[in-house]
Amino acid sequence: MKNRQKLINSLLNQIGHKSIGVAIEQMWNEGFLNQKALERLYIGKEVEHRVRAGESKVRAITQLAEELGCSYEKIRAVVYQK
Repeated sequence: MKNRQKLINSLLNQIGHKSIGVAIEQMWNEGFLNQKALERLYIGKEVEHRVRAGESKVRAITQLAEELGCSYEKIRAVVYQK
């Protein structure tokens, strides 16, 4: 998109010189962030972290599903979608 940089600059002007946490929260509240994409990012990284720490992938998926209050299948789909 030719206007990508203009759109990015507009967003940067909107959030100003706020801290990164405040800026992200503002972008979230205004609907600028894709929740499903952020969930996939978190799930993938969290399962990867737990497996590196010694958990089996099945256990990591099971525990994360319980913690997030969602199905095992949802977590599994994200993990194996890569």
